[in-house]
Amino acid sequence: MYIMINTIMIKKLVVILFATVLLTACSVKNPALDFGKKCVVDGDQVVYSYVWLFDSKAGLKATKEQCNQIAE
Repeated sequence: MYIMINTIMIKKLVVILFATVLLTACSVKNPALDFGKKCVVDGDQVVYSYVWLFDSKAGLKATKEQCNQIAE
């Protein structure tokens, strides 16, 4: 019983901390979220992510097509 309560409390704490970091770290004026693997070329590196937080007025610079430049 004690272990089960600790597990539930830890899960709740992790969710609260994650939500806090996600919401407070947003310095974008008009935030928007986009899901799915997309890449952006930064110099000689290709940066990819499955979750993108971006300014909805400026648009998302990352695209699926840029992922083709990842060296396999």
